[in-house]
Amino acid sequence: MATTLIDVNRLKGILLQPGATWKAIDGEFTKPGSIYKNWVLPLALIGPICGAIGTLVFGMSFGVVGFYRLPIMNIVTILAVDYVLGVVGVWVLSLVISLLAPTFGGQRNDVQGLKVAAYAATAWFVAGVFQLLPQLALVRVLVSLYSVYLVFSGVPIVMKPSKDQAMGYAIVAVLGAIVVALLVLAIHTAFAPDYGTLRARV
Repeated sequence: MATTLIDVNRLKGILLQPGATWKAIDGEFTKPGSIYKNWVLPLALIGPICGAIGTLVFGMSFGVVGFYRLPIMNIVTILAVDYVLGVVGVWVLSLVISLLAPTFGGQRNDVQGLKVAAYAATAWFVAGVFQLLPQLALVRVLVSLYSVYLVFSGVPIVMKPSKDQAMGYAIVAVLGAIVVALLVLAIHTAFAPDYGTLRARV
């Protein structure tokens, strides 16, 4: 029987029925390598690949200024950087979530922290498909924001903080996720060519 690398039912579950899916994830015995191999690494490819195709076809958008074509090597560089940032971003967030656990009545557990970070990032990863069309940038942002809710809903179930501190833990974890996302965006921007550089080539 043919199988796919990504568990499609899990993908639909975490996006459409996160509460029940988080409970199932919480009870699973797994190793970090399996989570990266079967979830993070393949899903993290969506945005970089779609972004590369969109940039190759339409060019890079500079708002009202318009679109500018990028050299193929720039596109490949951005693809590689974005892929690494996606994977590293999940790892950093998993550590933040795990390290925060004792502060909120839970126990540090790096595997459980990775579960939350990896599966909560699903919406962010899937939203990368909208990079195929620059005109859908706003839709991509809105879909990505669903990952904030997934962090918020997953932390209390998977990390098992004390009941009276679960809300605070979830909120702080969300703030951590936002900081990680901003750092990822900043690094991505540092590798992307600016308007002045592209204009000089025309």
